[in-house]
Amino acid sequence: MTKAWMLCAICFVAPALASAETLQDEDAAKALTEEVMSKVAAGDLDAAFNAMKRYAPILSMSGQIQTAAEQTKSQRLQYEQRFGSPTGFSFVDSKKVGDSLLRIRYMLRTDRHALPGVFYFYKSKEGWTLNSFIWSDDFSPLFSGD
Repeated sequence: MTKAWMLCAICFVAPALASAETLQDEDAAKALTEEVMSKVAAGDLDAAFNAMKRYAPILSMSGQIQTAAEQTKSQRLQYEQRFGSPTGFSFVDSKKVGDSLLRIRYMLRTDRHALPGVFYFYKSKEGWTLNSFIWSDDFSPLFSGD
């Protein structure tokens, strides 16, 4: 019974992974993050998460990306009241570890505070996919040297 269930699960998961879009190189990953940050800064969170979803098969399948989208939308008003409206964003840095992991960091600027955004990509045989992203109101890690 367990083997049959696992085979069934693989049959549903494999097509989703196979049909996921990938990014061809690091420049394409950076272009995606620029697009996402631009949409976040403009207040279009739905478009930002939709752009990420195309390249985040693992997060999308587990529902994590939808959960993150809902949490971000619900907290948007709260952080705007606390920090002010977004005024733009800045690229901070990117770092590659080996030849298969890439981190790209940004800072969303508001009237009174910086909100870091970090994107992590993984390179498979097919190309780069978005594995995770983090939004935070703690910008101190940007000063930690790494």
